[in-house]
Amino acid sequence: MKQAIIVTTFGVGDKDVKKKCIDSLIGDIRNAFPDYDIFEAWTSRFLIKKLAAQGETYETLEEVLGELEDAGYQKVVVAPTHLTPGLEFDNKVVKVVEEAKDKFTEIHVAEPALAGKGPEDYEGIADILFYLDSLEPGEELLLMGHGSPKRHNPVYEWVQQYADKKDLPVHVGVLEADDYPNLDDVLKRLKKKGVKKVFMRPMLLTGGDHATVDMAGDQPDSWKNIVSGAGIEVRFSTKGLGENNLYRSIYIKRIEKALR
Repeated sequence: MKQAIIVTTFGVGDKDVKKKCIDSLIGDIRNAFPDYDIFEAWTSRFLIKKLAAQGETYETLEEVLGELEDAGYQKVVVAPTHLTPGLEFDNKVVKVVEEAKDKFTEIHVAEPALAGKGPEDYEGIADILFYLDSLEPGEELLLMGHGSPKRHNPVYEWVQQYADKKDLPVHVGVLEADDYPNLDDVLKRLKKKGVKKVFMRPMLLTGGDHATVDMAGDQPDSWKNIVSGAGIEVRFSTKGLGENNLYRSIYIKRIEKALR
């Protein structure tokens, strides 16, 4: 039986970031599942078009599934690198797989890294997200996730609730201003607690423009400058979660679960 795993990611424009975060994950998956052929798909048509103009070719999940069908693959696992089961996952992964389910003997979708039904489901996983050993004395951790502009994604609240229950120095916010908890909500938390110093990191697979510009950029409306302007000392890292081998191991477990 010909079998394949399609590592399905939003995509990223920075080659170095892709190598550190996405290619490292693909390598881990290839090593963990030697009996499967590994393929890569992107869900961002904008990034696919942008990279094509630079001479680099990436394909959508629909395109890769079509090629696998033509090549006679019978068993397929779609392994999304999405952090949460949000709109992007529902519309560009689950929906696409549903439309292709009759083309293969078996087709499975692995869960996103932070699949869950509440804060109690993040035991262990959240600790990998936090790695609090990176904090310096007096610092608290500020994580910037993406959020959803059209549908509230409760995962970020659940991760915050998990941290609060454990009394951890962690604060979670999302980039999308219309979602919750956004930066204004986070600032209220920090001020209420009297936080003086934060270590800011992206709660994203890749440390692309969202990390280097939206979070840590020099423009006035970056998270770094807004938090600093509120009188809080900021240290930051733009490394994506994909650079953390422990975080990447979550995706291996998600694929294993999908294959049971």
